Amino acid sequence: MDLSSFLTSETIKKIHSWEEKFNVKIIVCSPSKSRLGVFIPKRHDNHVIRINNNLNKYAFLITLIHEIAHAVIWEKYGRRVNPHGEEWKDQYKKMMLPFLNPEFFPEDVLRSLSNHMINPRASSVRDLELSMILKKYDKHKSTFISEIHNGDEFSIDNGKRFVRIEKLRKNYQCKEISTGKLYRFSPLAEVNLI
Repeated sequence: MDLSSFLTSETIKKIHSWEEKFNVKIIVCSPSKSRLGVFIPKRHDNHVIRINNNLNKYAFLITLIHEIAHAVIWEKYGRRVNPHGEEWKDQYKKMMLPFLNPEFFPEDVLRSLSNHMINPRASSVRDLELSMILKKYDKHKSTFISEIHNGDEFSIDNGKRFVRIEKLRKNYQCKEISTGKLYRFSPLAEVNLI
């Protein structure tokens, strides 16, 4: 798999060594709406890691290391441990540590990623600060619901139209314009301002 449009040549060498060592095949694929990448345990010869092709180079590297850490844990423990338990967290931190420097990430990503790695979550998307900083480096600039104001109207990919009502504890309450039904949106929901 040619990773040169996502990673530096030095990073590619490290990733290829991990591919061989942990019996992993990396597939860069069309974006999934629900996740940035996924680890699929061995079915035949190799484990498979599928990773979205629309990620910027920083999100790509973070996601790829996250998924390779799953392969390492699978090789050591199989199904005997929680997929995002302490064993995985320790492995992910260990694998990410050499990359936590300005050679690989700009200062704002590095600062947020370092905080994230203190206690990494099951998905970097659940880390609001890190996600918003990473999105700044996307080619396609998104508008998040957290960036608009109460009373603003917006649509989502399926064409439905909403108005943002208020911020709840973590999410945003919005009303669908055509039905009046109330919905909750994650702060990272991508919207099209009307």
